[in-house]
Amino acid sequence: MCILKNTLRIVALTVLFATLMLAQGTLKIGFMPYLSSTALLSKYQPLAEYLSKIVGKEFEVVVAKDYKNHIESCGEEKIDICFLGGSPYIIINKNYTKKPILAGFEFNNRATFRSVIFVKKNSPIKDLKSLEGKRVAFGSVNSTLSTHIPLYMLMELGLSLDVLKQYKHLRNHENVYYGVLYGDFDAGAVAEEIFNELQSENISVLQYSKEVATHLFVARSNMDQKLFQEIQHALISLDDTEILGAINPNLTGFVKAQESDYSYHKQMIDAVSPLLGLE
Repeated sequence: MCILKNTLRIVALTVLFATLMLAQGTLKIGFMPYLSSTALLSKYQPLAEYLSKIVGKEFEVVVAKDYKNHIESCGEEKIDICFLGGSPYIIINKNYTKKPILAGFEFNNRATFRSVIFVKKNSPIKDLKSLEGKRVAFGSVNSTLSTHIPLYMLMELGLSLDVLKQYKHLRNHENVYYGVLYGDFDAGAVAEEIFNELQSENISVLQYSKEVATHLFVARSNMDQKLFQEIQHALISLDDTEILGAINPNLTGFVKAQESDYSYHKQMIDAVSPLLGLE
């Protein structure tokens, strides 16, 4: 009986060890919840499967509980590959070890995109200055396209959060869009890519931002260089329209990017951080 117990114990420990080794071999691709977890898994699971096949390691899509948690996990090297907007990228580089860029996103063959400030169709609001005294929905306080850029646009006109009747930071871009569509807010701001995906005939563009460098994938700073190069090559050489289209209908590929592409984001973050209480 004692021998049997010892044998079972050894088998159990062996299985546990194998499970732990498998988990260690899995590479995590981390996302902030700019959309629901279900939507993000649907969009990026085909990419994870593609990388698993090309690189020869298992890739897993993980979604953080909020933007702050995502920034901390990326900064503390808990995620192997991080999806970031320009602002979180600047914030992480400032507060943690700099993260090497794997690739930037390319929409319609352009490595830039825009933020959209929008209202309901037939709204009396006709320009940004008319937002004074109105209810405005933003995304997460850490969101590039649904908070930082639109706030910076207001600041450039001499407006601030104080002139709004009511403003609120919502969980993600979808919540902002539907908050305006259903009348909870007079205006909102989201990424152009999300705006185009959700577009309703009852919503109108108030103003687009200037073109800025797109989202990017970065790697943990201590990633093996050979692995980094394999993942980067797999991303940049990807031309499967099904995989790209699952992420966004207008995504045409991934391209090399560099830190200097995000100089505008640094300037913007320096301006809006005091208002938002960012570090």
